[in-house]
Amino acid sequence: MSDDDEEYAADADEEDAVTVPCPYCRRPIYEESVACEHCGKYLSELDRPWRRPWWLIVGVVAGLLCVWFWLKR
Repeated sequence: MSDDDEEYAADADEEDAVTVPCPYCRRPIYEESVACEHCGKYLSELDRPWRRPWWLIVGVVAGLLCVWFWLKR
């Protein structure tokens, strides 16, 4: 199999893929996409990566500082 055959096979697979409109920007995306490649928004809450809220990090640091000052006394 030559490189041209492999390249053609990849193009044929992409053509067979079903596209649907993005619910946010309405541009076509692949049906199995996790996020829109155009606007970058995730299509489902479950697919969105979990990010720590800033207040949780500040609270943990403040709590550790309180314990450290208490132990230093």
